[in-house]
Amino acid sequence: MSSLRTRTVLSSLRTYFEKNRKVIICAVVLFVIGVILGIIFTYRAVDGSFERVPRVDVETGAARVFFFAVLGLFGCYGLLLISGISNKTVIIAVIPFTLLGFLCGRYSFALIGRYEGFGVFNLIIIYLPFFLITFVCMVLAAANILSSSCTDCSGHSGLRQSFVCALKIFGINVACALVLFLIVGSISGVIIVTLF
Repeated sequence: MSSLRTRTVLSSLRTYFEKNRKVIICAVVLFVIGVILGIIFTYRAVDGSFERVPRVDVETGAARVFFFAVLGLFGCYGLLLISGISNKTVIIAVIPFTLLGFLCGRYSFALIGRYEGFGVFNLIIIYLPFFLITFVCMVLAAANILSSSCTDCSGHSGLRQSFVCALKIFGINVACALVLFLIVGSISGVIIVTLF
């Protein structure tokens, strides 16, 4: 029984990947480019050396980080929705994935370089899962929004369906951020990442 269920799930995932291959590959490439740019810009901003912050001097704030994360998510999903309006606005979808990768690279590099052990712990427990969950959610939303049935339609029904689906995915993403930043973060402490 579980073997059949596993095969069904794998078949569904394979079909989904084949149907949305272009969106998924482009999103991964843009995310990786963003990570590389984030690391490079962070390295240049601090001239290659971080000022180390002892554990007692680390500024933490789960609610503050959660609030800014939700604002960023709101903007990214808004840009994804705008990119689905027509074939001419599809290029706007580049911004959220590159920005997400940039922030992931920047925060990862700063957490490891500036906050040392506690930063690595924060990266593994809170920030990296948040960025990866957000990436997966944004790929799902982008695949739905940028599907040919939505961008080629003359009416607004396709956009309305995309909006509802993106709103659901946004809600899931915010719920994951709530768990990571406010619940897990209140136990371990969420570092407010600064470069200086």
